[in-house]
Amino acid sequence: MTTTVSSNHPITGCPKPAISAADGSVPLRLELRDLQQDKDLWNLYILGLDAFAKIDQKNDLSFYGVAGIHGRPYRIWGGVPGENPEGKWQGYCTHTSVLFAPWHRPFLALYEQQIYDCVQKVAAQFPVESRARYQECATRFRVPYWDWASYPSKDDGYFPVIVGQENINVITPTSGGKEVSIPNPLYSTKFSPLEPGDFSTVVAANGSNVLYDKFPTTLRHPNDASTPSAASNETDVFETFKSAYAGLQQNINILLTDPNYKDFTAFSTHHLLPSTVEGSEASLEDIHNSIHGFVGGHGGHMADLDYAAYDPAFWLHHCNVDRFFAMWCAINPGKYTFDLVDSQDNGTYVMKAGTREHLGLGLSPFVDHSGTNYWTPSGVASTETFNYAYPETQRWKFKSDADYQISINSTIYRLYGGVNKTIAADPTPVVTEPVAAAPVTTAPAEKKHGGLLKGIAKGVTNVVGDVVETTTDVVKDVVGAAGDVTKHVVAGVGGVVTDVLIPITQPITYTDYITTIKTVKHGLNEGYRVHIFLGDFIDDPLTWHTQDALCGIFMVFGRNTTAGDPNETGCGKCKVDAADGVSISGIVPLTAQLLQEVKKGSCHSMCKEDVIPYLTTNLHWRVTLANGQEYPREDVPGLTISVNTTEVTIPVGGLPQRSGVYEPHPEVTAGRLAGAIVPA
Repeated sequence: MTTTVSSNHPITGCPKPAISAADGSVPLRLELRDLQQDKDLWNLYILGLDAFAKIDQKNDLSFYGVAGIHGRPYRIWGGVPGENPEGKWQGYCTHTSVLFAPWHRPFLALYEQQIYDCVQKVAAQFPVESRARYQECATRFRVPYWDWASYPSKDDGYFPVIVGQENINVITPTSGGKEVSIPNPLYSTKFSPLEPGDFSTVVAANGSNVLYDKFPTTLRHPNDASTPSAASNETDVFETFKSAYAGLQQNINILLTDPNYKDFTAFSTHHLLPSTVEGSEASLEDIHNSIHGFVGGHGGHMADLDYAAYDPAFWLHHCNVDRFFAMWCAINPGKYTFDLVDSQDNGTYVMKAGTREHLGLGLSPFVDHSGTNYWTPSGVASTETFNYAYPETQRWKFKSDADYQISINSTIYRLYGGVNKTIAADPTPVVTEPVAAAPVTTAPAEKKHGGLLKGIAKGVTNVVGDVVETTTDVVKDVVGAAGDVTKHVVAGVGGVVTDVLIPITQPITYTDYITTIKTVKHGLNEGYRVHIFLGDFIDDPLTWHTQDALCGIFMVFGRNTTAGDPNETGCGKCKVDAADGVSISGIVPLTAQLLQEVKKGSCHSMCKEDVIPYLTTNLHWRVTLANGQEYPREDVPGLTISVNTTEVTIPVGGLPQRSGVYEPHPEVTAGRLAGAIVPA
């Protein structure tokens, strides 16, 4: 086990309640909006966040100090130096690595235990008549997660309303039991002060700067990232998630149900490895990247890993990522294992060259109870090590592992099986006989205008026959005919049914369509994103994230690794990855959007004979830089866009089964800029 010289801050997570539960249960991390329903605990959470944010920034255990572990200001934390004496780089974070998920678990545990301490102190400050109530409540505290892939209740939006409000009402120990308004600690972080030299200006290739060293607070979708007075645009955040919802849900469903992701390396990292096979280009890290981009927008803090952890939304997001990690481990017993060799020549700040990435490797700078030993991937395998679980991972409630896994798989279908439910409710698009289409022999003309922003989908109906009001409307409760069960329908993503098992009388097999993106991560010396469209779109890059034709966005956290450049990154691993030409991959699912196109009459059916020619003509992709400006696709090193298909079967009375066998369709994108190459 790797040891440190010394560590000032052992990480233990929150303690169990003083009186342990007879069933061995531990407190739960709840979904943000579920935590809101527990008014006292929610009140303590907000007050605890506020207190945590006010700790002196120079303290390692302040919010500023903890967040800085993830990126800037790139300095030693907690007395934990790097392991590589030859490595002159800096930084601890492990992206583009199989360590991505396990490294972030003790990082979150550190954050959680610090807020827990603040919550206990706040509870003890309440007047005697309410103090005991708050103190009892405080023992159950765990940080919440934000499930960005499942549709929320009718009372909230795709991006939690409470996270986008500048102020929030709380009851403080001195407010006499009455609510008072305070700045919302979930909305932004105010730097007090903005420490000179800790942050820097990001210079884009086209000369438009992002002034991270000048912004006094964290920002989301800033209206002008090139000015210090930039302001957040929370409406833009909401619209982005509205556009992305169907693809996010389908992406998570693929990761948790496709047999190609039962290997942990394939599930965890977006690093394009020799072991990456056709149909395993998605990853937890890839979809995690997308959420960063959707929250931050062009020039927002969440969109740059150096600054992301300073946005309060980072922690809500990463708790959800950790939740998916926990769910994957539960339904894939014995599969959490890996043993890879880091072949990079120079190593990194925290790893020597040739380091084996395995379950016993130390996760610097996170030290366990001993104060001398690093946590390891093996040591953090169970969330109960840090005394928490998620609603889906309450193993103590089940008599057997089999029952436990059935419960989780059913939850995956309930929360993320929208496309399957849509097809089960109305299989017409997948059983309609295809039209004999003439083959497309040449690349189609590029379409650059004529699209729509997310808005009215004229004449489109959902699976129960109601006219869709907007392409991504609020949930509608619709009671089916003949006393059928209530169906919760999301308009605009093919009429996706999100809450019930749709009864069918015979098995249904359909084709799932997926766009695959591969690229050199640091090829542009800065971050960039690839937008995938189906149909016409407006030729204005700053609106692409909300256009009706958008299927999804592939986020690339590239870095400037040019030695001596004023904007050179301090991330050691990024420099080594860049020198090694590391490539990454990801996916953008197309099936939900295609179902909508079939319902609109744009595509005749979901059969390959109809869809492949349709995609060849109507699938488009564009690249933007960190500041939102378009960049030529053909100039992005290694960028390749392709399309794969696989078969999914919905059995009678059972959960959908993915075949795991993928068929490439290079003809869809061949002959176009950054398109696939047709094998000779």
